[in-house]
Amino acid sequence: MRLNTLLISLLLSTAPAFASDPLTEATRAIESGRQSQAVQLLTPLAAAGNPVAQYKLGMLYYLGQGVPEDEKQAIILWKKAAALGSTDAMYQLGSAFLFGSQAAKIVPDPDREAATWYFQAASAGHAEAQYHLGLLFLAGKGVIDSRPEAARWMRKAAAQGHPEAKKALAIIEPGK
Repeated sequence: MRLNTLLISLLLSTAPAFASDPLTEATRAIESGRQSQAVQLLTPLAAAGNPVAQYKLGMLYYLGQGVPEDEKQAIILWKKAAALGSTDAMYQLGSAFLFGSQAAKIVPDPDREAATWYFQAASAGHAEAQYHLGLLFLAGKGVIDSRPEAARWMRKAAAQGHPEAKKALAIIEPGK
């Protein structure tokens, strides 16, 4: 009897270690194709100011998974997450302004807006943003046309192992 009581006490005291937090559960739901469940789990977390939840919920809105597609709602969520330091949200904002259909309509110069968000994420070390910012400098899109600046950002991305940045560098700086 005493052993059973001890085992039950031990199990109850460690139960929280086995319980999963809502963010982890939401991530599992997304990975297993249960986006509607993920939305239910992420919404209160995002409303409470969790930047990871805001980013993930923004992705679901952007892609129309588990909720109707809503690019503007995605941007609202990503801006909140970006304000809290989410480099993934900053990167997605840059991509939304560059490639999105609705985002481009809400700012006077979507290319410049994309470059601004890519720059913020790139400056914080986001390799994909560094690569995309380098591409913008190569094209002179939203920023000045500058091969040296493009190469600088591509080098940063390549140093983090970004394969496309490495290929681009071979073209921008042949022989280096």
